[in-house]
Amino acid sequence: MSEHVRAELHRTGGFIGRPVSAVADSRTLPPPDAARLRALMSALDFASLRSTRHPTGGADLFRYDLTLTRGDDHWRGTVSQASVPAALRDLLPFLVGLAR
Repeated sequence: MSEHVRAELHRTGGFIGRPVSAVADSRTLPPPDAARLRALMSALDFASLRSTRHPTGGADLFRYDLTLTRGDDHWRGTVSQASVPAALRDLLPFLVGLAR
């Protein structure tokens, strides 16, 4: 059995300012999406992830509040569109694509 992973995303900001939320859980996603989520999450080094500050004057930039779980590992933080860590650059659009 593959490791359980779960990601929660809440995106705020942007030009229109419409918030976006998504919850992705490998136990409930369709198999192809669950496999993609596992692959994206397996590449993350939770210990090296850091929150970034939202730049002043960047009200039209997105802000991402994330809660990530992989097995017993957890990370919670906020990243700004202006300084998304490289490790999260593929995960964020995947999660936004799952948003309701």
